Amino acid sequence: MQMKTFLSTMALFSLCLCGCGNAKSSAENIDKNGNVSEIPQHDTAERKNFSNGGFDIEKHSGDDAFVHSNKFGKTYRHSSLLLSYSEDDEQAEWVCYELTKEEATASGKRSNNFMQDPIISTGSAQPYEYRNSGYDKGHLAPSADMKFDRQAMQNSFYMSNITPQTHKLNTGIWNNLEQQCRFWARVFKRIHIVTGPVLNIDPKKKKKLTYTDYGIEKKSDITIPEYYYKIVFDNAEPEIKMIAFLIPNTNDVKGSYFDYAVSVDHLEELTGIDFFSNLPLKVQEQYESSVDVEPWKKFTNKGKQYNKY
Repeated sequence: MQMKTFLSTMALFSLCLCGCGNAKSSAENIDKNGNVSEIPQHDTAERKNFSNGGFDIEKHSGDDAFVHSNKFGKTYRHSSLLLSYSEDDEQAEWVCYELTKEEATASGKRSNNFMQDPIISTGSAQPYEYRNSGYDKGHLAPSADMKFDRQAMQNSFYMSNITPQTHKLNTGIWNNLEQQCRFWARVFKRIHIVTGPVLNIDPKKKKKLTYTDYGIEKKSDITIPEYYYKIVFDNAEPEIKMIAFLIPNTNDVKGSYFDYAVSVDHLEELTGIDFFSNLPLKVQEQYESSVDVEPWKKFTNKGKQYNKY
């Protein structure tokens, strides 16, 4: 909640905020055909409902229900998710979307069709830049969350949604957390997810991905993050709750993802991003400042740390 105490409630709903919200973004939002579009605005009644601390799950739903600021990126909108793409790091600094019960239980097929994102105006990373790099093409929005629609699946394989993850992280605890999120979507009917790498570090200390091109080692512009975060928000009564995780991008990550739970405030300090900035200040203070895993632990598969279904 950086500098939030200096902002009025009305400012939080300013239409100039860039991000994943039903507010007009000052950044360009370009569809798959390259057309600039606007993120729809909340009407006056909805903004009043928010200012009173109310949560209407029917009104405040959808991929663009909540606003997140941009630190390094520019906001783009796909049919199934929104993202803030950092050109200097050649990856998204955040990806956000709503995951419903129906979407989490869909049975579409994985595409594996990694390709450059056609809507990134500066051009996204290329699949070949991961060749022999020693890192996986890790998804920010997992493809398993996008099985409900063919275009949604392809959106997840655009390189704007891809980031260099160690193999053990990608196939281990991170994968377990993604599976758990799908289980939570089934239990709570719908959840809002924000995920991304921590890119707010000294540019001189950033490590860039190297790859092999026809036997020649080359250096890309893709930053290798040291940490990844994920925020999950259940804004439905009777138990509104928020949880965040910060997991290191190493091959020796151990334990449960609950061991890596942190407050959203802590993530904001690390990333320089103001998450859920269109929530009322009192609501942000209530849910972003605490680390309470118990409401989420109640809904795991017989106490296990992840769920397969």
